Amino acid sequence: MRLINMGLKGEQVRLDFFGCNLKCPYCIHIRQPFEEYSIDEVAEFVSNSAVKKVFIGGAEPTLQKDLTPLIELLHSMGMEIILKSDGMKPEVLEKSLPFVKGFVLELKAPLEDTAAIEELTGISSKRVEQYVANLKTSIDIAKTRWLRLWVRVIPGYVTEESVKRMLPVMEGASEVLLYQFLSNPDFDLPFAGYTSPVPAWEDMESLAGIVVEKVPRVIIVGEKGRKIIGKE
Repeated sequence: MRLINMGLKGEQVRLDFFGCNLKCPYCIHIRQPFEEYSIDEVAEFVSNSAVKKVFIGGAEPTLQKDLTPLIELLHSMGMEIILKSDGMKPEVLEKSLPFVKGFVLELKAPLEDTAAIEELTGISSKRVEQYVANLKTSIDIAKTRWLRLWVRVIPGYVTEESVKRMLPVMEGASEVLLYQFLSNPDFDLPFAGYTSPVPAWEDMESLAGIVVEKVPRVIIVGEKGRKIIGKE
């Protein structure tokens, strides 16, 4: 299994896997080096960490052929598992349902805005059609568990108008996380002419006010820290 990082963060183990089926131009993870581990080595690390929560993300973990056996093993060890994915492989999410607490899926733009999604994912228009169809299926699957929809707020792509268009997809999620673009140097590369955190924190709060009309809990994360709007 190819991992960018395997470490303890707070009260959970974080497993960040290498490789992705998207080519997002602002993504740091697809450019990071990786190391190879067996399932047993990963399970041993988790076991020795003395925590009971595991976050599986990456780049894109569903590309790992041994991901489902790993999730089953971690579940058998009593671990509470959250799986983050880009949604391109809904069949993997379906297989993981009995073993995970929930999911994190990224929503990049309104799903009908294929031109924006093509720019944000770096894939062809033909592949965008498949991506959107698969993401819709993945979101439906994930809503049967706990689901966080993760939105990277890039001005020009995620605006008040586009967020309103995303509300029907957001409705039914457990929470939405709005992430201020470029506020964490571990997540982003400069993109679309932006080289410092955008948009303004006040604009983030305005977007959260729109989302919380349909979703019970909205989290804003950015250069000013973390703010929860709605249900604690």
